[in-house]
Amino acid sequence: MIKINNEGEYEKASERADEIFKAQPGTPEYEELQALLKALKEYENDFVKMLKGFY
Repeated sequence: MIKINNEGEYEKASERADEIFKAQPGTPEYEELQALLKALKEYENDFVKMLKGFY
């Protein structure tokens, strides 16, 4: 499981996801991509929740 904790990690994970975006199912890169996409989405959702707390 991948956990993104800050903007720097988010950028690094985004770059890596871009690199392996066309990975084929059944490959280690595909599994990594799925984990990265899940972690990116969780980070984005947490960020939006935090922003909503300010309004």
